[in-house]
Parts: sequence; C-alpha cells; structure tokens
Amino acid sequence: MEVPTITRTGLARLISKSSGQGDDGAAAKENIAADCTQLIGWTPLVEMRRIAQAEGVTARIVGKLEFYQPFCSVKDRMALRMIEAAEEKGLITPGVTTLLEPTSGNTGIALAAIAAQRGYKFIAVMPSYYSLERRIIMKSLGADIYLTDPAAGFTATLNKIEELKKTIPNVHMLDQLSNPDNPDAHFRGTG
Repeated sequence: MEVPTITRTGLARLISKSSGQGDDGAAAKENIAADCTQLIGWTPLVEMRRIAQAEGVTARIVGKLEFYQPFCSVKDRMALRMIEAAEEKGLITPGVTTLLEPTSGNTGIALAAIAAQRGYKFIAVMPSYYSLERRIIMKSLGADIYLTDPAAGFTATLNKIEELKKTIPNVHMLDQLSNPDNPDAHFRGTG
C-alpha cells in the first residue's frame, strides 16, 4: 500500500479567510484540515518582553506555545516525524505493521493518535505507576497498553518490548530514545 503524501497546512492557513469571499470575489476555499497531522508543528509564537526586561536582556526572546499541538505536547512533532520517516524508508506499512514503543505518556498519546489516523495498530509499554489519565487517553485512541512491574524498573519495560517483538508479526519499534528522527523533528520545526 502506497503511503499518501500529505501536506501540512498549519493553523495560520486554516484560520485565514475561512469563510465568505476571496480577494477576487470568488468563494473562499474552506480551510479545514483533512486530518489532525496537518496541524502538527504549527504552534504560535509569543514574545516574552517582560522576562527580557526583568533580566536586562537586549535580545528578543520568543517562546513557542507547544500546548497548541493537536495532542497538547511538543512530542507530537517527533511522533509524526518518526512515523513519516519509517514510512519513507519502507519500514512500516499501514494496515500491516504494528507500532510498538515504551512510553510514559505524551509520546504514547501522540503515537496512538497518529497511528490510528494512518491505519496502524499501536502498542504502548509502560510501568504501571504511570498516569491512569494518560493510559485512558491512549486506550481511547485505540492503543493496546501493556503494564510492567514498577519494582523491576525500566528493565522490565524493555524485556516486555523484546518479548512482544518476538511474538507479534510485522511489529516495528520506533525507538524514540535512539531514533535520529526524534531530534530531527525538532531541528526541522521546533527551533
């Protein structure tokens, strides 16, 4: 199955001239994102003048409001980039590949949502002491969740990952901790 190329239009484009007529008098194009991934990366900037003044800084300090991401985290960027890169390399196929990742929450939420949007099954593995709220969100997005014994530490999570990799066909671990597409996402779009 060929992965469709999707252009991210961003929030700014989606909220400009969203109704009425265009400059040429023709009906304006409806600006609705085709899916949530088109909104990832388009976060507003805000200048932090008071901080600069209070600290005596002459440089312009600007912050990105990452909570405007569709899943409310900067992790949305890297989750999308890791999936896109794996698709581009032919490592994963929608409807065939199961994505697998150890996660404590925000990455798992973003991966679950993007996986569901793109037609992948997603499995999150995490110690049982992590937030029930995050587990509920991931489950509502279609993820399967495997919990490990927190007393056994991160080693138990990694052992469970290895067990699942051996027993689930067509599984792919995106490996956020060592995947170069994770920092690449921030190089391309955060900074």
